Parts: sequence; structure tokens; C-alpha cells
Amino acid sequence: MKRILPQIGNMNAAGLDQLVKQYHIKAPNTNNDLSEPIAFNLMFSTTIGATGQVKGYFRPEAAQGMFVNFKRLLEFNQGRLPFAAAQIGNAFRNEISPRSGLLRVR
Repeated sequence: MKRILPQIGNMNAAGLDQLVKQYHIKAPNTNNDLSEPIAFNLMFSTTIGATGQVKGYFRPEAAQGMFVNFKRLLEFNQGRLPFAAAQIGNAFRNEISPRSGLLRVR
């Protein structure tokens, strides 16, 4: 196991699935079999520009505020869907290996 743990971050879905089956890994609370791993992106996708042809992504921590505050936007707009929502400001991220401090600001 000590040999495998450092390599897990570099494995693809098929490699992870093979490990789950090889070591008979089960769900901790229910002891049920695990489903096959799937690729999944935590970033929010959007389109950029007037034509909508350019694809862009929001970091989850940057886009989160727009979704959390949506109810407030709806109430402010008297129950009608807002035309647009934007977020301006700094984004703070927890870093695995911060260079000069605990948090990095972008």
C-alpha cells in the first residue's frame, strides 16, 4: 500500500477502478460496492464573448458567490429572473504548497 499511495494522484479512471477491484474497496458506511470512477470537472464552464464561441471556466470558489446569493438577486429584482450576475473582487485559495504564506490572492 505504501508503494501505491504516492501514485494514486497520477492514475486515470481505469487504473483507479483496477485498484478498487484488486483491494476489494467498499463504501465505508454501507459496505456497498463502489461504482466505476468517472472524469469530472469542478470548474464551472461558460462561454465568453458576443458570439459565445469561446469556452471559459470559473474556479469553483470564485463562482460560488453568484449561486449562493441568487435568492437575494431574485428578491431584489422583484421575483423576476436577473438579466445577469457578475462577481468582482479577490479570490482566496487554499494552496497545497503556498510559496510565501498560507493563502494566495489572485
